[in-house]
Order: sequence, then structure tokens, then C-alpha cells
Amino acid sequence: MDTDAEFFRELMGMFKMESQEQLQSICQGLKYLDDYPDGEERNERMETIFRAAHSLKGAARTVGVVDIETIGQTLEHFFSVVKQQETQISEQTRVHLDNILNHLGGLIESIDEAGKVTGDKSEAMRLMDELNDRIAELKS
Repeated sequence: MDTDAEFFRELMGMFKMESQEQLQSICQGLKYLDDYPDGEERNERMETIFRAAHSLKGAARTVGVVDIETIGQTLEHFFSVVKQQETQISEQTRVHLDNILNHLGGLIESIDEAGKVTGDKSEAMRLMDELNDRIAELKS
């Protein structure tokens, strides 16, 4: 067995597991915000969500999974803007984020041993384009 190939398979397995944990952290954080939409608890939770998106992006970059890195970058940017502006996340945007996170989970699961996303990325990319539009609206 090729030691490098075996190492990479193990690395991808760890990446997938860690990515799912970061994804779960984001989902839990967003649910928490539903109950605590403002105050210090909200600020702390937004920081946790932002860091999870940042970690997801960084881990994807480290192992070369560009599609997941791109989604993580956009999520990180969105949560950064929301955190800095202390903006509430609307119900419509919350549903949109849930859709993105559901697609992201499926894409993470679809990563093969070679580190390629084998799932259909088209819907996730469309959702990310819409989130980028929302980021532009928040910044204007």
C-alpha cells in the first residue's frame, strides 16, 4: 500500500469529520440566536459561529478542497459582516442559511478519497451567489 495515499485517505477522513463538527457548531449557534437575538450572549454566539466558518474554510484550504473552501469563505464573510454590524439575521436569510448548510453537509459527505467533491455543487453555488448578494446589501 502506498503510504502517501494511505495518509491522504486518513487526512480526508479527519477533514470530513472535523468539517461536519464545524458545520454542526454553526447550526447550533444559529438555533441559539433564535432564542437570544441580542445582548452579550448573541455577540458571543456570533463569534463562535464566525470561528467555526473560519475553521471550516481554513481546513478545506489546508487539504485542497476548493469547493468547500469557497463556501466556507462566503459563510465566514457573511458572519463577519453580521457580527461587526450587530445585524439581526432575518427569517428569510435564516432559511437561506439552513439550505446552504444542508447542501454543504451533503457536499462534505460526497468528498472521495482523492479529496474531490463528487456531489452536485450547482445548487450550493447558486445559494452562495444569493448570500453574496445579501452581504452586499448589508454592507451598503
